[in-house]
Amino acid sequence: MQALLEHYITLRQLHVGFVTASGSLFALRAFATLAGARWPLSRPARVASWAIDTGLLSAGALLWAALQLNPVVQAWLGAKLLLLLVYIGLGTMALRRARTPLGRLAWTLAALVCFAWIVGTAIAHDPYGPLRWLST
Repeated sequence: MQALLEHYITLRQLHVGFVTASGSLFALRAFATLAGARWPLSRPARVASWAIDTGLLSAGALLWAALQLNPVVQAWLGAKLLLLLVYIGLGTMALRRARTPLGRLAWTLAALVCFAWIVGTAIAHDPYGPLRWLST
């Protein structure tokens, strides 16, 4: 674990970079889909998303190991992981399952709000995410 901890700053920067890339690519794909583009559902776009998300999860898992975090004990991390599952579901609805443009827009906005909540939860280290700042 000590060896991983020596790379904490690099791992954290990688994780934040992958978070930024993942959210940006989702938003780009979702809004392009709303505009009628076909490329967001193409294999290269999906593979790029998988590659970024694999890097994101790998960097996150290495950070857990380096910092010896446990999502059951650190409630904010558990909340973040649950929100990740919600975000994946919302994103799937936005990109593939919604039948109407209005439905795709609603699912896209819900996914982006969820993504922002995940980021807020990570920054605050609190399961209530951005709500924590309202109470201070």
